[in-house]
Amino acid sequence: MPPDDSRHRPPLHVTFVCSGNICRSPMGDVVLRDLLAEAGLADAVTVDSAGTGGWHVGDGADPRTVRTLRRHGHDGASHVARHFTPDWFDGRDLVLASDSGHVEQLVRLARSDEERERIHLVREYDPVAVAAADLETDDPFYGDDDDFERCYREVEAACRGLVDELRARLGRGEAGRADRPRS
Repeated sequence: MPPDDSRHRPPLHVTFVCSGNICRSPMGDVVLRDLLAEAGLADAVTVDSAGTGGWHVGDGADPRTVRTLRRHGHDGASHVARHFTPDWFDGRDLVLASDSGHVEQLVRLARSDEERERIHLVREYDPVAVAAADLETDDPFYGDDDDFERCYREVEAACRGLVDELRARLGRGEAGRADRPRS
């Protein structure tokens, strides 16, 4: 049996993307980090997030995002919004968009087919969302607490499926993503 060299491989890198990097993508970033830690995969996967627009760069997550995360046992208080630019594709294994508009923007930023192949919708990793053909994560920004709770549930379910996918990619389990449409 060959030696296990998984500890010597560079970590996989996952980036969540939404519009301003203050609502949906910080939720994905924080939730996935916590789930990876619970699964013992924190050392093997790097997670971050950014927005397609730069108008919130340097700001914290929306206070409603932070409150929603806190209600579910996560800490999003240290998040700082950043702007996704083409060089962000360097070293990223997955770039996860919140909705199809973000996919379109990311595809335009991508410099190669190989970079475009890394772009997926976040909810492609939630088998229930895939079965329902409901892959968009609606922006809760103009909504109320119920909209932030809905967003959290959608992101959290996708992150659970994503942990299975990452575990499979790392060779640390049998689970992998179900067949799902290409974004």
